[in-house]
Amino acid sequence: LLMRAVMCLGILALGCASARAPEPASLPKMALTRSDGRAESLAGALGGSLAVIDLWATWCTACEQERPKLERLQAAYGSQGVRVIGLNVGESPGVVSAYLSANRVSYPVYLDPDFRLADALGEKRLPAILVVDPSGRIVHRSPRLDPETLSTIKARLSSNP
Repeated sequence: LLMRAVMCLGILALGCASARAPEPASLPKMALTRSDGRAESLAGALGGSLAVIDLWATWCTACEQERPKLERLQAAYGSQGVRVIGLNVGESPGVVSAYLSANRVSYPVYLDPDFRLADALGEKRLPAILVVDPSGRIVHRSPRLDPETLSTIKARLSSNP
């Protein structure tokens, strides 16, 4: 618990800092590990689809509030080609596995235990929602799955039938 509290305070402090790292326009080329242990490229995870990437952690209360919205998004837009991807940040595979065993998550979850991808994305806060076009370009960032984010998703879907 103490380690989680220290991590939480560190991430909150970083998230509240006024100076953020420059935000990349495209996703970095990286390999990821799925929660089931399989390795996959980031491009493979996206599968050439419009993607919504959720950066989260098991201890993050705000992240937990976003999960039902992401589940509804996956159910509503998955058949239209939107891919929801969870990216757990800063936690061990065992912690994530235990969480996923206790909580139903319908979309794939990837692991970023050492913050490599979160750092490369310039994200220091949780939750963080990224909308990524099929070419891997980040087209929208938000701390929540809010109306502006949904509008961005709908506009992207209507412009690419």
